[in-house]
Amino acid sequence: MGRRTDILDLVHESVVTRDAWGHVLSWNRASEALYGIARADALGRKLHTLLATAHDTPIADLEAQLHARGSWEGELTRTAAGGAPRILDVRWTVERDAEGRLVRIIETARDITARKTAEDALRMSEYRYRNMFQAMAVGFWEVDFTGVGRMLIPLRDQGVTDLHAHLHANRDFLRDTMHHAFVGDLNPKALEMFGATEMDQIQGRSIAAFWPRESEPVYIEALVATMTRQPWLVTETRLNRVDGGQVDVLFTVSLSPENRKRGVMLIGVVDISARKGAEAALRRVQAEFAHAARVSMLGELTASIAHEVNQPLAAIATSGSAASRWLSNDDPDLDEVRGLAERIVADARRAGDIIARVRAMAERREPARIALSLNAVVEEALMFLAHDLQGRQVAVERCLTPDLRDTPADRTQLQQVLVNLAVNAAQAMAEAGTPDPHLRFTTRSQGDCLVLVVEDNGPGLGDTPDALFESFYTTKASGMGMGLPICRSIVEAHGGTIVARNGDDRGARFTVTLPAA
Repeated sequence: MGRRTDILDLVHESVVTRDAWGHVLSWNRASEALYGIARADALGRKLHTLLATAHDTPIADLEAQLHARGSWEGELTRTAAGGAPRILDVRWTVERDAEGRLVRIIETARDITARKTAEDALRMSEYRYRNMFQAMAVGFWEVDFTGVGRMLIPLRDQGVTDLHAHLHANRDFLRDTMHHAFVGDLNPKALEMFGATEMDQIQGRSIAAFWPRESEPVYIEALVATMTRQPWLVTETRLNRVDGGQVDVLFTVSLSPENRKRGVMLIGVVDISARKGAEAALRRVQAEFAHAARVSMLGELTASIAHEVNQPLAAIATSGSAASRWLSNDDPDLDEVRGLAERIVADARRAGDIIARVRAMAERREPARIALSLNAVVEEALMFLAHDLQGRQVAVERCLTPDLRDTPADRTQLQQVLVNLAVNAAQAMAEAGTPDPHLRFTTRSQGDCLVLVVEDNGPGLGDTPDALFESFYTTKASGMGMGLPICRSIVEAHGGTIVARNGDDRGARFTVTLPAA
């Protein structure tokens, strides 16, 4: 018996033998390590009592099954020394003699506590994830990107280093990748958001059906983020619904290592249609205010505009009279008449340009963003104000950096900001009686932005320059206090900023920052 015990001590699993009444007959070293109980303390003790063996089925019933079948295996819970619980994978085998009498019961046991704890934690994690996935007010999609990965990986072998540019330049290939990405699981909120009533209206379909052409740049960003191992992506876009409509969404992509290994992209979408509608309504109101401010400003510049229009009209009248006199001669000088006619045409065009500028300022229309030269907009605004500034004897200095990048902007609204800043400065200097009034316009680049600075040498802005941007705040006796707030709303709507500060020595300085195209 001692020799057999020595052999069992070489086994890494717990091996315990017991008699028909459950008393321990042998107890190997692996059992000592597993339960923390020495062999001498275990021998002769009842095994189930010693270790508080527990199972969903009564232990007596398990013993009955063992004796009837000759073996039993399953999971048991026991308590080791010190009260530490152990979950065990156990096998019992009955050994009988030649007459069929029970000699002993041999038990092998393997500790699976750590594995069961990890499995329980995984089940709990999956349970929580499933609850979140199903219950949250966010539309969740699990998208299988395995096929897309197989299409993108070979691009590296083909020498494609700029995936972003390659996908933009190869839209047919891009669209083909969408046909290899399939919607797996999705939650009820996603069904509702995309106008579906049944899972199979979305589940199993490629994402191409839900991705409009104009939203392809966002899809490109998601692919690049996946291939460059970014952890997430958050942006806004518009997606197709199953009923043919579209929905504006806050689009989020989770690119965790676990999901990447599974070839899955977890997409979360939040319906922002209401917010987009509110933003559009706000833009319309801002455009109405901006239009009203432009019309009011044109009223202040009526005399200047009339003078500017009268100049070419007077020149046309003069040239017409001269041409008439030449033509009444017995031998008219046709070259002279032709020159006068050309001047009449040029002056007519000049008058037409002035009227067109005034009309553009007075028009009520939706803002239109195009790539504009900031320097050109400054020159156009100064051309519009030329007579008014000359009448107030304001000297104008231009410090315009050449070859600036364009800025995406609405020409009329940007001109409105410049004209408003210049008129305010000219009026403030006139009211303060500033000697040698001076305006300086400066443009420059600053990183990914363009900067415009409008400075004067007038009385300055006082101790609270930021108050100028508050609605209905004004320092003018007849002012409404809406000019600068509208300027700020225009600049911010263009993705820029406007800051008012006093000059270094005197005067005011307005700094406008706009994004470069």
